[in-house]
Amino acid sequence: MDHEGPGEAAEPDRCRDTPEEAATVRRLRMLGVTQPRSERAEATSYQVEGFGLRYQLSSINAAIGLKQLDHFDTTVRSRRHLWRAYSDALGELEGVTLVDVDLDRTVPHLCQVRVPYRDQVFAHLRARDIGVGVHYPPNHLQPAFARWTRDLPATERLSREILSLPFHQHLTEADVRRVVTALGHALKAAGGR
Repeated sequence: MDHEGPGEAAEPDRCRDTPEEAATVRRLRMLGVTQPRSERAEATSYQVEGFGLRYQLSSINAAIGLKQLDHFDTTVRSRRHLWRAYSDALGELEGVTLVDVDLDRTVPHLCQVRVPYRDQVFAHLRARDIGVGVHYPPNHLQPAFARWTRDLPATERLSREILSLPFHQHLTEADVRRVVTALGHALKAAGGR
């Protein structure tokens, strides 16, 4: 094992599925460079074997991340419980569709709904200190992807309906009820009912 310098934390074996996947992740995280730091330190050159990004954590961020792993199971249970609480509460609102996730195979990081009058609903909720957001604007409409842009009418239609509700493991069921109640008021205000 080579010595890790600042920002290069050790890679725990428990996160790898195959040696090939581990090699791919190493290459991607270091700008496509495949030689370990110890080899690069002894040479005047190195090779970039493909596309890569800079994904090293600083030592302090790695330490925080490792400590957070101690609470991972609690976080998983909490997020799944809160997502179900939203699912139950949102069932009472007409015109709202919860963007479903497979809770048996995933840990939700967002709770998204499709709503009519999304922009008006968003403004109404933000004005009442409800931390809603929009995740994510369609990539094909972003300037970075302009040369690949083409018409995607279904994506564009859905993107005007998506609203992300406040969602983190420290919410309570009372918070969920408050958000859903406010969402109901926002829908009535936006729809003029």
